[in-house]
Amino acid sequence: MELQLTLAINDLERTELFYREVVGLRLERVSPGDNFPGFLLLRGSTSVLFRQEGDLEASHPALFQNLERHPKGVGVTIELMLPDLDPVFRAVARRQLHTLYEIEDRQHARRELWLHDPDGYLLILVEEQES
Repeated sequence: MELQLTLAINDLERTELFYREVVGLRLERVSPGDNFPGFLLLRGSTSVLFRQEGDLEASHPALFQNLERHPKGVGVTIELMLPDLDPVFRAVARRQLHTLYEIEDRQHARRELWLHDPDGYLLILVEEQES
């Protein structure tokens, strides 16, 4: 089974910049053509599509009838495994971004950084250290 997750976002450029400059990931820009709006794609064992909210609403208005009642990202946690969190910590500090937790779990040889992306999705960035 392959899982594909679609997240509504406000701005493709802002999301792409955050994930590239802060998290250190490369998102693919996909332009399907035929008047279908472009989106960002994060490939991995699970694919994540970042699509502008207005484009999603135009395609599927019933899904967005009550979106204004709740902020995006409520109840959603995206956990990403990264080889090294140090560049992320530096990028977060340079931009003075708010973090929720910085955790170093020596017992389980794991470091974590918890923060929100520009649209409010909770990211748990994880570096598993060699024991």
